[in-house]
Amino acid sequence: MNSRIVIFLFFVALIGLNAAQPSVLSTGQEPPSEESQWVDSIFNAMTPSERIAQLMMVRAHSNLGPDHVAKVEKIVKQYQVGGLCFFQGTPEKQAELTNRYQMLTRHVPLMIGMDAEWGLGMRFKEDGISFPRQLMLGAIQDNRLLYEMGKEVARQSKRLGVHVNFAPVADVNNNPENPVINTRSFGEDRYNVAAKCYMYMRGMQDHGLMACAKHFPGHGDTNVDSHYDLPVIPHDINRLDSIEMFPFRLLSQHGIQSVMVAHLSVPAIDNTPNRPTSLSPKAVDDILRDQFGFEGLIFTDGLGMKGVSKHYKPGQTEAEALRAGNDVLLLPQDVPAALREIEAYLEAGKLDLEDINSRVKKVLRAKYRLGITRIKPIAVENIRAEINSLKALALKRELTRNALTMVRNSYDLVPFQALDSLNIASLSIGSTDRTPFQQTLGNYTELTHYNTASEISSSRSKQLLRQLSEHDIIVVGLHKMSSSARKDFGITPKTRQFLNSLQKKTKVVLVVFGSPYSLRFFDSFEEVMVAYDEDDDTQDLAAQALFGAFGVDGRLPVTASPISRFNQGVTTRHLFRLGYSLPEEVGMDGKVLAQIETLAKEAIRKRATPGCVVLVAKDGQVVYNQAFGHHTYRKLKRLQTDDLFDLASITKVAATTLSVMKLHDEGTLNVYEPMSRFLTALDSTNKADMTVQDVMAHRAQLKPWIPFYEQTITSSRRNPRPLSRYYHKKPTSQYSIPVTEKLYMRNDYTDVIRQQIYESELLSKRRYKYSDLGFYLLSDMVEEQSGQSLDQYAAEQFYQKLGLASTTFNPWKNFPKSKIVPTEEDRYFRRQRIHGYVHDMGAAMLGGVSGHAGLFSNANDLAVLMQLLLNDGYYGGRRYLSAETVH
Repeated sequence: MNSRIVIFLFFVALIGLNAAQPSVLSTGQEPPSEESQWVDSIFNAMTPSERIAQLMMVRAHSNLGPDHVAKVEKIVKQYQVGGLCFFQGTPEKQAELTNRYQMLTRHVPLMIGMDAEWGLGMRFKEDGISFPRQLMLGAIQDNRLLYEMGKEVARQSKRLGVHVNFAPVADVNNNPENPVINTRSFGEDRYNVAAKCYMYMRGMQDHGLMACAKHFPGHGDTNVDSHYDLPVIPHDINRLDSIEMFPFRLLSQHGIQSVMVAHLSVPAIDNTPNRPTSLSPKAVDDILRDQFGFEGLIFTDGLGMKGVSKHYKPGQTEAEALRAGNDVLLLPQDVPAALREIEAYLEAGKLDLEDINSRVKKVLRAKYRLGITRIKPIAVENIRAEINSLKALALKRELTRNALTMVRNSYDLVPFQALDSLNIASLSIGSTDRTPFQQTLGNYTELTHYNTASEISSSRSKQLLRQLSEHDIIVVGLHKMSSSARKDFGITPKTRQFLNSLQKKTKVVLVVFGSPYSLRFFDSFEEVMVAYDEDDDTQDLAAQALFGAFGVDGRLPVTASPISRFNQGVTTRHLFRLGYSLPEEVGMDGKVLAQIETLAKEAIRKRATPGCVVLVAKDGQVVYNQAFGHHTYRKLKRLQTDDLFDLASITKVAATTLSVMKLHDEGTLNVYEPMSRFLTALDSTNKADMTVQDVMAHRAQLKPWIPFYEQTITSSRRNPRPLSRYYHKKPTSQYSIPVTEKLYMRNDYTDVIRQQIYESELLSKRRYKYSDLGFYLLSDMVEEQSGQSLDQYAAEQFYQKLGLASTTFNPWKNFPKSKIVPTEEDRYFRRQRIHGYVHDMGAAMLGGVSGHAGLFSNANDLAVLMQLLLNDGYYGGRRYLSAETVH
């Protein structure tokens, strides 16, 4: 069976489940008597002019100052118009003005509408959440997510006092040159568009917000913007019915409560010169109302747009729109002129009074069913926080995650695996600063980052080609793109030439943070992801996807070229690497986690610590990672989340235990057997019979610790100093063990330390007693069995393969001090600040590497190691340990 037929049948089955649900505006049944009484009472209280004004929805902004507010107030008070359509502004100001305008109504409150196609952020910019635009949403395979988006848009809109959202866009966009629909459409496939429109609509309407399908009969196949001229749709009626009008027909039959009619010239519908469909009875009455059987509200598109105002005068436009069969006149240019002309049409018999009155009652019925029967003041307090909730942001990220599309993955490079064998670099084109995309890439492995402007000069191109050719894989992000085909989507010929040259020198993974139509320039690229947008969340999630924090499942919603066609896409693997999310994405409450900041600042204020980094991960997702305070109490350097800390006894888990697990897994040793079998120096000691398991579980009767350093310093309590027979300030052949900066211990003293452990007495009872001594021994055991020191073995088997560039012993060898947090001002042993060297005295006397202490890392790397254990030894597409061994 044809795949599209399957999709269509599924869609019909889906909407069939809801077909029995009546439209809010359905007239198939007699309305309840209470409703009829209310409608009649309001209608009878109005003057004829006020009744006509109920069919008008005028423009309102909340950011245009007092003159604009006064103008709107005058229109509402004097003419009693039926509604307002809000545009740019802020949530607080819109709520305040809505309350103000509503108080000016005499008979019935205003119906408030907004264009919030991708959420309130469409009008509020930074002050509201912008969900992905419809073209990006068109890539999603799970249409239930569109329902959730509609539900959330309804919640936000109702909190703001909005009753109608002029969405979804039901246009089938099959013209890459389209300057006005483009990213606002779900794509080129009528089934995909119809199904997603239905789910978005149902999510809104099920939760009390009127949806409005637009722009009937279909604005998708034009290269003219109706805001500036009258577009012509040249197709015959069969093509229009099967493609452009298909989503509108289905939505009309399955509960959409309103439809917006576009300003289009469609000769196949109405060949009257310069008559837009919005003013055409053949389009509105004959097709939408009669053929489709649509019974909901019919809105015009904005009547100030050039697609209609270029050929019709104010007043005439509105009268002709009513004559065509529209119910609501959206954004009339001149309300007094419109009223005069409509009344003139009525007197001349061009409009029927009974018909107009029925439309007024239709609008009143809609208001009744939407709950617009009495003024309900909007609470302005906390409105911004309540609208822009963290749950809404979590939904936005879920939508984005599901839309990302791996168009081609020919070499199966994505998601990246075997990080220890890959030399990866990133290049962001269009941003000269480090991008959020690059920052997240850096969470997974050590990369070299490059940045360049959108226009790459010849000299810069040569320099980049030389530098980038030294890497195995280049992750290229295309930023600051344009949605305009006429501008080549913001990709210059020089950039295209550079990228073609680059892929001849090394492997390129291209990530397009913009229009999927731009793929026509990249047919020769084998590894391509489309991210559709470049907001911070999208960049973050695209980087996570490349490393397998989740699998990518999006499909192209449009055709860009012969090899980048609609529905193309590759499903990538989920490698169970750590992801980065909001707390709400894993069922946590960000407000609760925000209290960590209070606790951290209190600790800093009380000088419990000069600073800290706190990371929280749940269900494989890092949901909190914040740095507080400074490296020292002098406050010269602020802490960063990627700063390295001395992990102290976490070394026991993150180095020693992991290493023992690996050796046990391989059969090199057995933790249930005596340790002396694997560390032969214990054969002739009182520790010959203790098992590895007992040592690791701290029940081998070992003493807690031995203060080895005290044997090597002067006995003065006030001013203890290292003895010269054990330490030199400069390294020599006999004194080469770095205890800290400018202090080197005698080489043979490590044997003294080990001998003291071998000879130490055992505790009398076999019970739990925490001890460092056993982990000194475990470190030696790892070295004897692997042939490598603990730091080398752990790095080779785990840290390097996991891409943990910051997890290391003795960080002073490879990191600048500015990235390492100082541990202590040592006044009792080394007589200096401990910075980059291990704090633990015994580990320091072994050269910084021991089984009980010595490891340094940042919080993110440590979280990776812990997630590896939570994953039962699996991480990033590779099994490091068997689940049985981890358990």
